[in-house]
Amino acid sequence: MRLKHGHTFLELHQLRAGDGLPLLLLHQLRGSSADWGTPPEWSGSVYALDFSGHGHSGWLAGGGYYPELLAGDADAALAHLERAAVAGAGLGAYIALMLASARAAAVPAALLLPGRGLEGAGPVPEYEAPFPEIDAIGAANADGFDPFVEMTEYFVRPPEYAFELVSAAQRVLLADSGERPPWWVALRSCRNVEAVPPDLNTAIRRLALSSPG
Repeated sequence: MRLKHGHTFLELHQLRAGDGLPLLLLHQLRGSSADWGTPPEWSGSVYALDFSGHGHSGWLAGGGYYPELLAGDADAALAHLERAAVAGAGLGAYIALMLASARAAAVPAALLLPGRGLEGAGPVPEYEAPFPEIDAIGAANADGFDPFVEMTEYFVRPPEYAFELVSAAQRVLLADSGERPPWWVALRSCRNVEAVPPDLNTAIRRLALSSPG
């Protein structure tokens, strides 16, 4: 289904129909709803969003992509569903955290999974880091996504900010295996955070237990 957000449109895919609380899936950087493959088992309907500049969603004129914009995409999808558990991978995990914080009443639990875009530009601004030439990004092979979405990798993920976000959420689950960026590590000590196995199906089952319909 097609949703309007600002000056572009978003594609929200229903992967499975069901009764009960919906599940909203948010993909990794340079990914799409197709990343999820066979939809995970869930009692309610399962939906997957294509972020702006990805999959079947529209591209932004001028390529102004940043995490808060994509959080607005996810919020538009949540507004359509009214209430949902959320699972995000990579950049989608960071967006899921932002959504769970901003819309705590509508998101009983969020699952954060590894993937591309998880780390972003690190915990603090690095002013000496190489910055891509805009023309070089625009000339890159699109491969199904707007090349300008790469700009989201140059936005920092401050641990203090992430800690404030998770503190406002109802429940956050971390697929916690292997090394993780500082913002993720900062979440581990929060009272409303639970570490779950990295296996997707197991993690989704734990999400269902944390998301009363």
